[in-house]
Amino acid sequence: MTDNRVYRTRTLGIPAEGLKDQYADGIAAKLWELYIGDKNKRTDIYRNFIINLLRDKNCHSILDVACGTGVDSIMLLEEGFQVTSVDLSDKMLKYALKTRWRRRKETAFDNWVIEEANWLTLPEDIEGAETFDAVVCLGNSFAHLPDISGDQSEHKLALKNFAQMVKPGGILVIDHRNYDYIIDSGSA
Repeated sequence: MTDNRVYRTRTLGIPAEGLKDQYADGIAAKLWELYIGDKNKRTDIYRNFIINLLRDKNCHSILDVACGTGVDSIMLLEEGFQVTSVDLSDKMLKYALKTRWRRRKETAFDNWVIEEANWLTLPEDIEGAETFDAVVCLGNSFAHLPDISGDQSEHKLALKNFAQMVKPGGILVIDHRNYDYIIDSGSA
């Protein structure tokens, strides 16, 4: 069975038909920055888990497939990883690009690749099939992909595309919140 659906994304920040950009108005991106707060005060548990996992698996090159405003990418860059950051929302990417510009004299930030890309067309949107040691999808971002068809085919396609970007033996890290636990325990 072939997938005859057409997935459209935006190019160069120009909106196109297809998946709605939840952050297109720019307001949500600003609110997200407020919600995240001080990027330097990430919890030690979260930071250590991600960093130690990537180091234990000998990861150097990371593809952050839902970089948003760049919070996790910045953390990875500061820890010495080579990072390529992509997001569907050009409004969210503007925050990452501003940070890259402000810190451009630091080699890691000068080499930081930031691009607009769609999970459903990821291999076509960016170069680099099987070139990353790890693909990370953090911040509960995977939950934002709508199940348009009702059979999770979009999720399956996104996972397939993520896998295509990882070197053989590399890893895929998806941060997905356990809402049942959060509701039951009252703690995130």
